[in-house]
This record gives sequence, C-alpha cells and structure tokens, in this order.
Amino acid sequence: MTDKKDHELPFEPFLLKKHSPFYRFVAVLAIIALILLSIRGYFYLFHPEPRMKLVLADVQKFLPSDFEEPFTSHRPEQVKEVVSFSADTIKQVANAIAASSCRTSDRVCQSKALYYFVRDQITYVPDPEFHDQLENPLTVLKTGGADCEDMAVLLVALQKAIGNQARLVFVPGHAYAQVKIPQYKDKWLNMEGTCKTCTFNEVPTDTLIQEKTFAEI
Repeated sequence: MTDKKDHELPFEPFLLKKHSPFYRFVAVLAIIALILLSIRGYFYLFHPEPRMKLVLADVQKFLPSDFEEPFTSHRPEQVKEVVSFSADTIKQVANAIAASSCRTSDRVCQSKALYYFVRDQITYVPDPEFHDQLENPLTVLKTGGADCEDMAVLLVALQKAIGNQARLVFVPGHAYAQVKIPQYKDKWLNMEGTCKTCTFNEVPTDTLIQEKTFAEI
C-alpha cells in the first residue's frame, strides 16, 4: 500500500517556491504596477520623456525682425489676437522643438518638450506690480526673458501650435498655463514656467491652493 506522504512530496517544492520571498516580491511589484496604471503612473509609463536638444538660440532664427505692440493681457479676446498673429512663426518653433526632442509623434512627449523648453530657456523676470500688459510671444523668444504671464501665454501659443487645447490660469498676483492632451483622458495639465524645479503637471502647493480664474485661448 502506498504511503500518502509519497504522493505529497513531489508537490512540496512547488509550494515552497510559490511562497518563497522571490515570488512574494514579484507579487508586490505586480500590485504596485496595477496601482500605477490606475493613477498618474499611466502618464509616465507609456509616454517617452523628451530629450531636449535645442536651446533658445536655435529657435531664434525663425523669428521675424519686427513685432506688434503688447496687448492688454487680462482680456481673453486680445490674448487670442496676439497668439493668432504669431501663430505661423510659433508653429515653426513648436515643430522644431517637438521634432528634435521626441523620436515618435507621441503628443504627450511633444507637449512636455514644449513646456521644458520654456521652463529652461526663458528667464523669469518678475513684474512686482503685475502690469496689465502682454508681450508678444515672439518678443519673449527674442529677448529670452518674461514675467509669469508672458511665459504662460508663450506656453499656450506653443501648445496650440501642435493641436492641443490650452488656457491661462490666474491666481492673485500670478499666472500659469494649462494644457489638455487627448491621450491623457481630457484632463487639464499644469505648466508652471516660472518654477525651474517643477516637472510637467506640477505646481507649487502655495499656488495650487489659491483661488483661480481661467481663460481658454
């Protein structure tokens, strides 16, 4: 008569493997991956990061020699006017940045590239009185310096040039931009150009908690 234990022995190594630290580690990784896929991790796992190659001098060759006067910046219709005026040149600039930074036509990668270009190549020049004037986005590219509002308008113009929706966000004494990318579930993503340590879709907490008004351009 065969001992019952003889039948159990062949399965014991399998059971030991199944409950070993290695398999537990794999299970934990799988759970973490599922959590990341269900939240913001989706954004970073499935879209390549841009490899920034161009600097400000590389895109200044696209700029015309003359520019329009500033417009009153808190009126959306006039912001649209100045963005529309510069659209052809801004399209060339946006194409050059996106094409050189992303190997594929991934819209998220290209959108991030445009944000990082403005964040890294445009110098923030504070405007303590928050004057109600708007520099033409082409002027910002020519001078390389801008206040928060002018940087936000440049970001809006660049994002619209590659087919994204974009808007300005106003908080007391400050402005930044947001973009809506079709591949990212139609959410508005933040672009804080004055924050040199902020990543794409990141805004400092003290800015994020303030009361906001929006102007889609």
